[in-house]
Amino acid sequence: MQKKPKPFIHLFETPLGFYFYDVNTNDIVEVNKEMYEYLRNDYIAGEEINQEDLKNLKARGYLKTKRVEKTEHPATELLPFYAKTKMGQLILQVTQNCNLRCEYCVYSGNYETRGHTNKKMGFQTAKKAIDFLAEHSKNRNEVIIGFYGGEPLLEFSLMKQCVEYAEERLKGKKIEYSITTNATLLTDDVIKYFITNDFLVTVSLDGPREIQDECRKFLNDKGSFDTVMKNLKRIKERDREYFDRNVRVNTVLVVERGYECVDHFFKGNEIFSNLAISSAAVSDNFSKNKRSVSEKFHIEQQYELFKTFLAELGYLPSEDASLLMRPYLEQIYDMRGNSERSYREEVPSTWHRGGPCISGAMRLFVTAEGKLFPCERVCEISEYAQIGTLEEGLDLKKMSDILNIEKLTEKECRNCWAYSECNSCIRFCNGNRQEMKNALLSKCSEIRRSIEGILKDFTILQELGYDFEAEGR
Repeated sequence: MQKKPKPFIHLFETPLGFYFYDVNTNDIVEVNKEMYEYLRNDYIAGEEINQEDLKNLKARGYLKTKRVEKTEHPATELLPFYAKTKMGQLILQVTQNCNLRCEYCVYSGNYETRGHTNKKMGFQTAKKAIDFLAEHSKNRNEVIIGFYGGEPLLEFSLMKQCVEYAEERLKGKKIEYSITTNATLLTDDVIKYFITNDFLVTVSLDGPREIQDECRKFLNDKGSFDTVMKNLKRIKERDREYFDRNVRVNTVLVVERGYECVDHFFKGNEIFSNLAISSAAVSDNFSKNKRSVSEKFHIEQQYELFKTFLAELGYLPSEDASLLMRPYLEQIYDMRGNSERSYREEVPSTWHRGGPCISGAMRLFVTAEGKLFPCERVCEISEYAQIGTLEEGLDLKKMSDILNIEKLTEKECRNCWAYSECNSCIRFCNGNRQEMKNALLSKCSEIRRSIEGILKDFTILQELGYDFEAEGR
């Protein structure tokens, strides 16, 4: 006897009530405890619930059993057009070397990717990359050129050559320049150049001295905290408006340690008060040694999140909110709080789960050797992830495969309640098809936990009267 298809929903509860996320409509629905238990137990003990309530839910379009039937990303047909004429961001790996030796760095030798090398990008390669951007961005008025490493300021003279060439080659387009740097090589000349050319500067800083100096060290084993803080102050003293507008901080959270000391460091220093601060745990992607989140870290992180919610709701002073939690509030808004976010009647018959972007069009990462990848987060030694070279151009077949990466896991994906909110993509993958499938599936539990957390936090904040749009998010 064939089993009756189950509603495509995910049940969850909070201290305030009982809910289900309806995948087909992309909506969150509150129900009473009896209905919650009824749905959780697959319609057993139906006589204990009000059948009219069930009919009303279905009449409102909820509890459909529809799943996606065919895997194909909606942008597949547009991929050639986007790749050839709508390229928006070029990221140049100007060097594979670095003046620091951070033990958790993806290039430290502790990961199954390349390590630090002396390879650097020559100006001819950089010119070809900028030419490539010019030729593939004819339908864009604005483009971004980013400088990446290693530590890109090791090749500051090359960066200046690139900017000069880009201004001529891309004349008529608005160009935004960006750099990700450890900030140890900032000089007055570099700072002046960044301000003059309106660079967006992302500075890597992991927290107070004891953490920064343990994690981010020079080759002589000396910590980098004092140098980074001194250079941040130099930028701010030179041009406060530029500093607040264009400088941001990226923090790598070492999950074996605590969270509170990092959070309090950023909250307690006036220099960071107006900066965008993003944070992420040390990556386990391709790591040879998996890391475990300490209980201390988890407890302290959740407590700071709790205080941030109370501050956002007006129960605590705004200064009690965590600066590190700002991006998480933005994430909740992006996923659930945006009124422009589309609600649907049901999932399409032909579709693709969330995650992949239009590789090579949203951004294109060019290595020092001229190899092309979808972004700087992918594994550089992955043959599957490489989508071409500057000499040979883009491989549209590979780009289409990456865009439609769900085909590796479509059986599992189609029945997953997190289907449309998933963020899994090629950045997790290396090896052959089976190894890539295993890598993608190994992330599923973590991704579902994260999405469920956002659903719960959004629901609680909404129930308590928080208005994301009124708060300007």
